[in-house]
Amino acid sequence: MNDNGGLEKILTEHYRRYPCMQIKDMVKLIYQNEFGGGHMVSDREESLVRLRDEYAYITGMEGKLPVFGSIGETEKDMDGAAETDKYGPGGIFSEPADGGPLFEDIGNGLCRIHLAGLGRYPVSLETVNNFFVHTANSHRGDIRSFENKLGVLRDCCERGLLPFSSSDLDKYICSYREQGYPVVSHSEIYRETYHPSYRIVGFDFYRYFEVFCRIDELLKRVDSGLYRRDYITVAIDGNCCSGKSSLAALLDEIYDCNVFHMDHFFLPPELRTEERLNETGGNVDYARFRSEVIHGLESGGEFEYGIYNCSIQAIERTVRVTAKKLNIVEGSYSMHPTLSDHYDLKVFLAVEADDQSRRILRRNGPAMHRRFMEEWVPKENRYFEEFEIASKCDIVLWTR
Repeated sequence: MNDNGGLEKILTEHYRRYPCMQIKDMVKLIYQNEFGGGHMVSDREESLVRLRDEYAYITGMEGKLPVFGSIGETEKDMDGAAETDKYGPGGIFSEPADGGPLFEDIGNGLCRIHLAGLGRYPVSLETVNNFFVHTANSHRGDIRSFENKLGVLRDCCERGLLPFSSSDLDKYICSYREQGYPVVSHSEIYRETYHPSYRIVGFDFYRYFEVFCRIDELLKRVDSGLYRRDYITVAIDGNCCSGKSSLAALLDEIYDCNVFHMDHFFLPPELRTEERLNETGGNVDYARFRSEVIHGLESGGEFEYGIYNCSIQAIERTVRVTAKKLNIVEGSYSMHPTLSDHYDLKVFLAVEADDQSRRILRRNGPAMHRRFMEEWVPKENRYFEEFEIASKCDIVLWTR
């Protein structure tokens, strides 16, 4: 949730960019900041049809819209309805010459993704729709918090940061409250000036946008029959507590895919010889991973693999899965030299040492924090450095 200063910056920055904003548009921005799209989406396919129709209309208007016409939504009340390379979405408030940013921060972990900018990137409309549906069905707001944020708007007006009178704002909010705080539409002048068309999505979809673009590009090649095989495998390696599992879980929400965790392939006691433990990257059972998972994917059918449980130091069960068009492998050592040639996309998530230490302490507590920092983190760092893992990845993202 935003602090007052954070919301104040959002409100004033939006007014700077859209000086035709009315009180109604400011309230709408705050509503989206708190509640996202304001409703759950039960029919994913219907949502996709609406998105395709809207995108077709927007692209048909290309050249007829104002410079920032890609920012907003249609008036069907479809509310929500790092360093970059060629797929990077640019800064949240960047203003590239070709029509404005793709993403725009609205605070509280949410963004607007502008449909008019999508043509610059290989991300599919299906994926963007999944961003929207996932966000709509997972984000929740609170009336009391919303009312506090309306107070921030009033404070901005009283201090002269925004050009609206306090009396006009109070009159609008009083009427709005009596209606029960429904979803707000943009003002007519805003619609006529900016031709808004967007969806509300979680900030993580901005953070990892390059990953989604690369995956969609590869999947398109698979579907067209132009790729070297009929499936792709993505590796997510990186520092402990850099967000590898979280990214894999997010991908699993957006795509129909398999997710394999390197934590399930820790070295069992019978293989922990002194020689093996001194081997860089030797504390993972890469041979079993290769024989069970990599070869299983290559078979194209059903296969089984074992789940290693560190607490009992043994494989506790086996899992039967079917190879899918998209397969995710997450965890440290997933880019081990014996495995790396089998991946189609390689992602490295990095985190600063101090931030990593704080995250481990928060996640694992003081006792385990010491063991992580004295034993496991140095082993990982040795593996990253000796095998130059980050430099061999297609994407490197710092998770600050």
